Amino acid sequence: MQNMLTLSVLMSVYRKETGAHLDRSLKSVWDDQTRKPDQIVLVEDGPLTDELYAVIEKWRGVLGDKLCSPKNETNMGLTAALNKGLEHVTSDLVARNDSDDYSAPRRFELQVKYLEEHGDVDVLGGAMQEFDEEHLCLCIRRYPTHHLEKYICKASPCAHPTVVMRMHIFREGGVRYDDRYPLNEDIALWYDILRQGYSISNLQDVVYYFECSGGMFERRSRQKAWPEFKVYMRGIKDLRGVLTWRYVYPISRLVFRLMPVKMIAWIYGSKMRQKFLTKK
Repeated sequence: MQNMLTLSVLMSVYRKETGAHLDRSLKSVWDDQTRKPDQIVLVEDGPLTDELYAVIEKWRGVLGDKLCSPKNETNMGLTAALNKGLEHVTSDLVARNDSDDYSAPRRFELQVKYLEEHGDVDVLGGAMQEFDEEHLCLCIRRYPTHHLEKYICKASPCAHPTVVMRMHIFREGGVRYDDRYPLNEDIALWYDILRQGYSISNLQDVVYYFECSGGMFERRSRQKAWPEFKVYMRGIKDLRGVLTWRYVYPISRLVFRLMPVKMIAWIYGSKMRQKFLTKK
């Protein structure tokens, strides 16, 4: 009989987040799951509000020693928090989940089953349904299942909070979130994972619900433009060498990020963008 893989969930929370969102997120990765995790690692990234501490204590009463909550004395940012959290993961697999979004009920059942049946896949993402306060479903974003080492030159090969990763990537491969790119730690991680010969794939099932806040596009454009450009340029060089035409993609992304916010929002949700990303 095949050994069952154990699963941890890795999250981080800081004081600007709300207790209601954190509570909903924790409920989604425990109460709502058809396959419950073996451990939840929730990094407290700096001092929190009384509201957030109350939510954490509530779930500590529910989860007992299944909840691990390492603390940073000051807010170190998501990259450092995730690296700290990885040091406390005890399972074979680790699933990401942001503390202001939530997972679909069958997420862990589907992803763990797939990884148990496909030993050649090291990172498994899934489709993500975007919503806001007025709309339950703005759109569903699906990611490719094959040739992600080519796709990554265009865009992220998977949605960071949807992934389940094998811990041997971090324990044996020495991979970590790169603190040089605190706004683009996910893209830097995917490049490092692919460069070391690990594989990435995606389910087409919706496994995650992602809330689109009002200032999302402005944050994604101006603040991330240059750091993201550097990540893609470095990553393409590492994967494809210096002499490759694929540098046209990060240059195009940089131009896109610097456009007016309203235009970015329109392109982001357009069919034109999807055709560009799926074009061979």
